[in-house]
Amino acid sequence: MKTSSNAPLLIVAALAGVLALAGGMFAASQLFAPTSLDTEEMTATYLDGGREITDFSLVAHDGQPFDRDAFHGQWNLVFFGFTNCPDICPTTMIDLARVQDGVNGGPGLRTLFITVDPERDTKERLASYVPAFHDSFTGITGDLEQIDRLARDLGIVHVRHNENGEQDYMVDHGSAVLLINPEGRLQAIFQAPHRAADMTRDLQAILDHHAGR
Repeated sequence: MKTSSNAPLLIVAALAGVLALAGGMFAASQLFAPTSLDTEEMTATYLDGGREITDFSLVAHDGQPFDRDAFHGQWNLVFFGFTNCPDICPTTMIDLARVQDGVNGGPGLRTLFITVDPERDTKERLASYVPAFHDSFTGITGDLEQIDRLARDLGIVHVRHNENGEQDYMVDHGSAVLLINPEGRLQAIFQAPHRAADMTRDLQAILDHHAGR
């Protein structure tokens, strides 16, 4: 029986086809591999895709304007409080300083303290209070109406108790820490009680996820 001289070529072509198919299947498995962030062990609330923030107009403690566009280009941790706060504000700021120093890639992370008491928390007062916790921290103040707009957008409730017009009043306020992504969208919420180690772990996971690590 006469054997076709093309048989070896057909065998080689078939093998090449099998290898190409296997390679394509492997590439597809990598392309469609799960890319979502595993939040099961996280204490933070992660908002997949982020949440839009309404524009606002405030000012940083160095006198620079601060609006929604100022969030762009880096990650931002945001905490609302006031300088006369006796407990939750200073303890949270201490925790945030630990988080700032503990996160890999910390220089790309900015921490913002936004006052809910702009009547007393002037730029000068914030300039002496906020950087005392960490020299990279920035204080934000401005018109109460603008602060209210941003606070409502981020789910922070605050109530001033100065019905009698006294200057030694207190302000009740939400204690969550908000994470704003480099596109200016709310990405995650860290609810109290805050623990620096847990916040650092969760924040690192979020940053690594968005960096593709």
